[in-house]
Amino acid sequence: MTVRVGIPRALLYYRYSPFWETFLRTLGFEVVVSKPTHRGLIEEGFKFADEDTCIPMKMAFAHTINIKDQVDYLFIPRLISLDARTCFCPRLAGLPEMLKYSLPALPPLLNPYVDERYRNAGLLRSLTEMGSSLKRNSKEIKEAYRKGEEALQVFRKKMGEGEGVAGLFKKVDREDSKGRVAVVGHSYCLYDPFFNFDLLRILKEAETSIYTPEMVSEEEIDSKIRELGKDIYWTSGREILGASLHYLQSKRVDGLIYLTCFSCGIDSMIEPLVRHKVKEGGDKLYLHLMIDEHTGSTGVFTRVDAFLETMERKIASRRTK
Repeated sequence: MTVRVGIPRALLYYRYSPFWETFLRTLGFEVVVSKPTHRGLIEEGFKFADEDTCIPMKMAFAHTINIKDQVDYLFIPRLISLDARTCFCPRLAGLPEMLKYSLPALPPLLNPYVDERYRNAGLLRSLTEMGSSLKRNSKEIKEAYRKGEEALQVFRKKMGEGEGVAGLFKKVDREDSKGRVAVVGHSYCLYDPFFNFDLLRILKEAETSIYTPEMVSEEEIDSKIRELGKDIYWTSGREILGASLHYLQSKRVDGLIYLTCFSCGIDSMIEPLVRHKVKEGGDKLYLHLMIDEHTGSTGVFTRVDAFLETMERKIASRRTK
């Protein structure tokens, strides 16, 4: 019987799912992904999470509960760092323990420890140890790793060209668009439509051109961080800030929307820097949307509509001059 491995549709799933799913399937496992976020799923999962934790972590609890009884293993990688310079949020490192000691009747966890700052904790080595424990040999694991890397590169290329996760949006970039908007934030904020009240669809239906952090090269992000004069050690924070600075200093966009999570430490440090740079530049519209489980759709829609209307008026005024 085929072994079933579950992956919660939360957190870095929106960033690395092509690699994870391809790697596991190539090794011969059946991959089960939790259902897209919906209200019932959230209500069931949130009661097990600590009240003070951020909503993305609560969503990880909810999505884990959604699939835990359907699988033989849960894939919950312990991600510390994927390069020598930056680290992920420490809650990601502690996620396996948070789930294990908070949720009842979990299946065994597959939690490879990944910290590329150290030779004995790199991604390939960690996945090799995990694969070996599941009776897969070195050749099979290396082939699965290679295919996973290829799938991830294809995914990143598509995202860089403006294609959204799971077809959430396609790039609109034409002369008659009603404005060009950059949307930044953690991948699990940008690409979970339940979390952000389907923001990308709203922008698409408003006939705006949409730009995301994935459409900014790593080299450009590094360049903008160097110009800042102070390094950023959080992986997602570095990308969000670097992409924001790029869009604020270029003529590609008319406005910037930053989606943040209530009680996120990284957002609490990066958003004020972005806001400061917006004020310095003075020519870009800026909307900061902070989301938690109590945020209502009406408030979000009202603010986004006002942002788009102001942007459209500003563009029209510029064209008549």
